[in-house]
Amino acid sequence: MSWTPKKPIAPAELQALLLAEPMAAPVVELALLDVRETRWFVQRHPNLARNAPLSGLELQIGALVPRRSTSVVLYDDYNAPDGAAQAASALLERLGYADVRTLDGGLQRWVTEGLPAIDGYGTLVKAFGDRARLHYGTPALPVDALRARQREGLPTTLVDARPRTEFEFLSLPGARNHAGTELALRRFEAGDAAHVWAINCFSRTRGILGATTLRVLGRAPDAVFVEDGVMAWGLQGAPTVQNAAPDDELPRESPEVLRRIADELIERFALPVADASQLANWRADDTRTLYIFDVRPVADPAFAGTAVQQVPGGQLFMHFENLVGTRGARIVLVDDPAHRLRAAVTSFWLTQLNQAEVYVYDGALSPEQAPPATAVAATDAPPPLGPEALAQLRRNGAVTVIDVGASLDYERGHLPGALYMLPASLGPLAAHAVAGRTLVFTSPDGAAARRVARDAQQRWPGSGAVFTWLQGGTQAWKASGRPLSTAFVPAQLLTPFDDDWGSVMRVFGPRRDAAWAEYLAWERALAERVLQDPAVRFRFFSAGQAV
Repeated sequence: MSWTPKKPIAPAELQALLLAEPMAAPVVELALLDVRETRWFVQRHPNLARNAPLSGLELQIGALVPRRSTSVVLYDDYNAPDGAAQAASALLERLGYADVRTLDGGLQRWVTEGLPAIDGYGTLVKAFGDRARLHYGTPALPVDALRARQREGLPTTLVDARPRTEFEFLSLPGARNHAGTELALRRFEAGDAAHVWAINCFSRTRGILGATTLRVLGRAPDAVFVEDGVMAWGLQGAPTVQNAAPDDELPRESPEVLRRIADELIERFALPVADASQLANWRADDTRTLYIFDVRPVADPAFAGTAVQQVPGGQLFMHFENLVGTRGARIVLVDDPAHRLRAAVTSFWLTQLNQAEVYVYDGALSPEQAPPATAVAATDAPPPLGPEALAQLRRNGAVTVIDVGASLDYERGHLPGALYMLPASLGPLAAHAVAGRTLVFTSPDGAAARRVARDAQQRWPGSGAVFTWLQGGTQAWKASGRPLSTAFVPAQLLTPFDDDWGSVMRVFGPRRDAAWAEYLAWERALAERVLQDPAVRFRFFSAGQAV
């Protein structure tokens, strides 16, 4: 008997929606979500799709697509009745999303009809970075030239533009560390005309954007990016630094100077500014999606429970595809009202990405002005356990601890002996959901664990098993002074690490150099491939405006 999906959309119809100019009036918002696990997403997906895996969709969707009346298109491989897209459609409808369709025939039909697709992760932003390099004429400094300058004692200041955790993981000797838009807030003084400001990241994009930002702002008009970054340095056999500490810090610039620079940037490129009155009107507009991002480096606890998401400016751009699910939405950027430079720089780049309307917020935002958070609480979950109660239960015997967080977090540290499961399906739990056994779920902060405990209890109500979850998750276990383990054997994995997108930062040993070289070749060729899709249209400012 044949099966007909509810509310299907044909590939050609979807492509027509994607070809529409995202900010042309009237704006038609669209969220295109790939609900397959990330391992499959990176193999092939439409250029403008967002990866929202079914395993974490309930946790992610409220922030990714906050407006419940948004037009949402879901897809998996085939749109089969028992596939991820249909399961995701049922979940979103239960959560109150009113306009949910699935791609007829899934990705396979999309590709069969000759429509554009790409492999990789973060492809839109990486392609943009490469094109920004060409558009603004940002010069590259090859790593052999950088090493030669250092050997010869030529004046060179090396600055890594990645977040501190990535810098500490692996970095270049002698580098300072000012992540993303924080770089623009520093003072750049050089007493020698031959001095070079060299900006690097792990590969290319953040180094390009960091150096270009300094040039556009006039902060360091001769800044260059270190071509292919830490990876190229390592491939040449030069020593890298693990567990790094910054060599030094560049001095802070005064708020008065930063304000002048921000005002000039906003005026030069006509970057839109929003005030409290406009924000209030947008909050009341149920026909458009509103995202509010606080781009300062430290979260303000006053905004807990609101829809304001704290994402440092550089990270907001780099992770845009993971944070903004709705194409054509409004984005408001909140910053230190004394200068707003982080917000202005972030707006400068996001506006050119051409996926949303972007506004710099003028003034100080109060929690009362922010929309409430849209996350859905798992109110019908079973009662949790604290770390002490779980430790006692483990001493007594019949308990199975199952980690349902990200596989990378599991690798970095999990409860000793804990199993691992990516909760796209509860099927792997069947052998453990038996009478007399307690199943305790954990995840980094406990949020995912709470939902899986609820779903498992509903799935096996008469099994005789007890389902519960660790309150505060693995973080609470560690904070209680109890040990974590990084060791595991294949038998502990109830599912593969299908959330692993293939980051080269997870490749070590003899495989490393080949993986790094392959990645760099892929990234250098990426922009040309992405821009073969007519639905991808960056809108760069005139290069003359940047002078």
